[in-house]
Amino acid sequence: MSAERRVGVISFKLGIGAVLAIAALGGGCAPRQNANSVEVTEKAPPAEAKGDFTGKSWEASPSSAGTGMQRNTLPANASQHTFTSIGRAFDPDISSDGQILAFASTAHCDHPDVYIKAVDGFAVTQITSDPADDIQPRFSPDGRQIVFCSNRTGNWDVWLVDRDGGNLTQITHDAADEIAPTWSPDGKRIAFSAWGSRSNQWEIWTVAVDRPGTRRHVCPGLFAAWSPDGSRIAFQRARQRGTRWFSIWAVDLIDDEAMHPTELASDDGAACVAPRWSADGRSLAYSQVPLADARESTATLWTVDCMAGLRRQLTDDGLTAFNPAWGNGRVYFVASQGGVENIWSVPGGAASSADENAVTANTPTQAAGRTAVLGERVEKAKQPEKEPE
Repeated sequence: MSAERRVGVISFKLGIGAVLAIAALGGGCAPRQNANSVEVTEKAPPAEAKGDFTGKSWEASPSSAGTGMQRNTLPANASQHTFTSIGRAFDPDISSDGQILAFASTAHCDHPDVYIKAVDGFAVTQITSDPADDIQPRFSPDGRQIVFCSNRTGNWDVWLVDRDGGNLTQITHDAADEIAPTWSPDGKRIAFSAWGSRSNQWEIWTVAVDRPGTRRHVCPGLFAAWSPDGSRIAFQRARQRGTRWFSIWAVDLIDDEAMHPTELASDDGAACVAPRWSADGRSLAYSQVPLADARESTATLWTVDCMAGLRRQLTDDGLTAFNPAWGNGRVYFVASQGGVENIWSVPGGAASSADENAVTANTPTQAAGRTAVLGERVEKAKQPEKEPE
């Protein structure tokens, strides 16, 4: 497997950081009955995986929790939404009405399944049950279905299931890995990333839900996120020169063609990964992984105002915060506390150009030695770079 493909797989399997470790362990539970939704009591912890986001290599490693390598400082305004103590909870997604949280969890087996729960509730409902890995659930716009990834056929494919656990349907069947699904706002199409054997890079494709045999190429990229108005797709993409670290891009969809590729967020000293749109389509949330600290498993949560070009840091530099998702005006994410990965949220807010801490975005955020004031640090993004059409 090529270096870029390995990093892409890791990046999408990084529920926070350790889903790779789960998949690599093999074994797991004995075959389980494929039931519809099952109500269970939630539990779960984890070990952390650390990696190199440069596009060159990535390895799972034991948890650094308790070793003094991480401060694990959660903002005072953070709310906890899962309460696992054995296993891990990751890959959050919020239904369009803001009431239900979907996520993947290893609470009951070494291999993750898909669960749902009330955003502020405690009881969880198991949606999938398979000896393989089921991850990255995403609600359909009407909240009736959940698309997710599974390797139950031997490689990663995109699957669809009703919210009650019924009508399980395989959407993609290609021999290549297909990952990171996202819905179009009208619920008629699903975008996903597939490894291009000819291009030797991750590519974004779309498929019609009612005609899954027909797919359409969009552009190179990973972790696609469809804008609420359907006019743009945001994604992470490795730079083609220099550091080759990931940055956040978006393309306009004009007559189903990708046009005007624009870089929205980048950092000279960090990889920017896993973008997700706010409900109004104005901002993107994403995780920023400082390469200098990659061995310490740190990552910060950011938002970027795509119109004003301002970036805002939401979590402290010492916390590992992955898998951002918007809901109810808040940004949900995965963080480890005491060696246990759970889902939390903080207010999304809006960046203000009047903030006295505004700095240019192309200044390495870690190298300058600045510690963010939570929810207040804002960076002015450099002018978006557009590629020739």
